[in-house]
Amino acid sequence: MSLRPVMVIDLTAGEHKDETLFSQVSHYRSWTKYTLTCHTKAVNVLAVSMHGALLLTGGNDNRIVVWSLASGEMIQEIFAPASGFISAITWMDVDDQGETTFAFGASDGNIQVYERIDNGLFQFQSIMPGHAGAVESLAWDPVHRRLASAGDGHPHVWNFTSDRTLNTITSQLDKQPYIACTIHFYDNGASLLVSFLESGEIFCYSIEPWDLKWRKKVQGRIGNTALEGNFLLVSNLKDGVDKYTVPTLQRVQSYSHVIIRNAGLIFIGGDDGFARIFNYSTGAFRGQLEHGNPSDQIIPVTSHEGRAGCTVVTGSCFNGHSSVKVWEEGELARVEDNLAPSSPSVVSSPTMQLLRFAIICVVVNIAMHAFHSGVLSELSLIFHDIVVSAIGTS
Repeated sequence: MSLRPVMVIDLTAGEHKDETLFSQVSHYRSWTKYTLTCHTKAVNVLAVSMHGALLLTGGNDNRIVVWSLASGEMIQEIFAPASGFISAITWMDVDDQGETTFAFGASDGNIQVYERIDNGLFQFQSIMPGHAGAVESLAWDPVHRRLASAGDGHPHVWNFTSDRTLNTITSQLDKQPYIACTIHFYDNGASLLVSFLESGEIFCYSIEPWDLKWRKKVQGRIGNTALEGNFLLVSNLKDGVDKYTVPTLQRVQSYSHVIIRNAGLIFIGGDDGFARIFNYSTGAFRGQLEHGNPSDQIIPVTSHEGRAGCTVVTGSCFNGHSSVKVWEEGELARVEDNLAPSSPSVVSSPTMQLLRFAIICVVVNIAMHAFHSGVLSELSLIFHDIVVSAIGTS
């Protein structure tokens, strides 16, 4: 079984400042902060830590890589050949540091937990058989210290114990004949939302006691989802992203492309080497992040809002030259400040040269008419001054 080609949604905080900075990204490649290369096959999953210091990446090459977002350096590479491809990953914020523990799921259906030790590296803690097929999605609830997983048509909820193991608290699960593609804790961790790919249905479960509260259907299928408060963003796998209210599942807005959110912005992966940016409130297109080749699929996308600003991470899914790119708001602001209208590159641009050539042609045309009308002598000095001035500035 391979991962479905679905663009990923992610949401970030921030109201107005990000919109101005990222609206110009489509025009300047140099605003990429880092290009991270380690994976030899498609990058499937990304996760930024709570404080924005670390990035986790996982892919079809059976690797999890830990990166420093401050320096762009690779901190650690975890190779799990027996697990198959890495299909889901999440940070587990077990304390205020938020960068000590993470869990990942793979195509073998198992969930593994790693914890940071004294030397700053992550060490294996436990493994739990979770699903009969690939783990499609993971979510962490810091309130109740629970981990949720989705796969082979149903969810699981696990208690994270003091000895760093996972104990399941779900039972009598009704397996659906569809892919359980995403999972979210809802209602301050008291409920669980599970979405199903083919049927377009969303199930809401109460956790204690475990019970189905409701099941409703959205318009179209579900490729991926992102939850922000009482709103759920859904990739419909047809013409873009739909925004629904929870729990009514009333569609209130649509974005004509495919997913991730930042309270002010939505970042959407694509299959042509770009990640699109939309205004979360209005749905207006704001620009795009140019990741790589036009044939690259930009499937995993994630973002983080911290004190230094907004960081966006995109990953490509192309075997052989897969890469991860980090885009940072602070870098964008500094570059934008340096792009003044009086820049020499603007003065000598091909557009300006073409404009000056057009002006010269107009002046020549006026001169020819003047020659035939007998007033060339009066315009000769004016013509000479204009031509010399235009050529001198091109």
